[in-house]
Amino acid sequence: MKAAALSTFVLASVSLVAAQSQAGAWGQCGGSGWTGATTCVSGYTCSAVNQWYSQCIPGSSVPSTSSTTTTTTITTPTTTATQPGATQGGTDLPYGTLVTGCSKSGTVAITFDDGPYTWTSGLIDSLNAANVSATFFVVGQMYGCIYNYADVIQKAYNSGHQIASHTWSHKDLTGQSASGIQTEISRVEVALKKILGIRPKWLRPPYGGQNSNVLSTMRGLNYKVVTWNLDSEDWNGLSVSASQNKFNSLGADPKIIPLEHDALQSTAQQLGPWIANWAKNKGLKAVTLSECLGESIPGGQYEQVGGATPRDNTWTC
Repeated sequence: MKAAALSTFVLASVSLVAAQSQAGAWGQCGGSGWTGATTCVSGYTCSAVNQWYSQCIPGSSVPSTSSTTTTTTITTPTTTATQPGATQGGTDLPYGTLVTGCSKSGTVAITFDDGPYTWTSGLIDSLNAANVSATFFVVGQMYGCIYNYADVIQKAYNSGHQIASHTWSHKDLTGQSASGIQTEISRVEVALKKILGIRPKWLRPPYGGQNSNVLSTMRGLNYKVVTWNLDSEDWNGLSVSASQNKFNSLGADPKIIPLEHDALQSTAQQLGPWIANWAKNKGLKAVTLSECLGESIPGGQYEQVGGATPRDNTWTC
């Protein structure tokens, strides 16, 4: 099984209620050989790809082109952020919120999972050249150790891209206890505190897997959760041109949070830069996740926990 196949896979544009009722369905539907194989409930279909991946998803995994179906699932915030040092005003979403799409018209939040890796630095250069911002969901140890790519993370952060958590070892959180989830989260926090001096407020769960336990745990850990409403399927071996077709089929203002992976060379060198230019040509502004949700910057993105620390013998996986 190739490493790329370990990348994120779940559903597109899913509601919180559906997400809770279908949580844990990853690897739990499909043909023979599945542990605890089951049939999806009415209105859902099994998205079995191979013997390793499966998920109950609403009807089809292809996102709608209608802007009315790419809305976010969020709890209305009751307070306006006034965090010191914010450079852009906005209303920060409550912890425990689940988001699947942008809320601000005319924006797209390009997102990348599973890095940093060999190709990430070049991707950052391409995004910077196009004058667009993106969000990187970093893993502690997947395609190498996060500390070995500290300079890449610093480069992304200093370029204005948003850094968020994708857990330490890319485990499906729906199969973890609250303490197991906390371990997956805290190890990334420790690394980003050392590398950047920040604690992220946003997390994308591996495989998009979340349920009531995951969301309540994230609320207690002061995190907001995001999945996506357009899957490029780069992780699934879809060609760059086929992924591009998904974007070209969208309507005028789709408010998308698309899923890509900077650990894949074709995405970092071809698809990612293409999406940046696609957005500009479509008259959309490619911004960070928090910006597309109208949050304060950087207050909605991070908790400042001091400055980056000098590298020492603790910078190890």
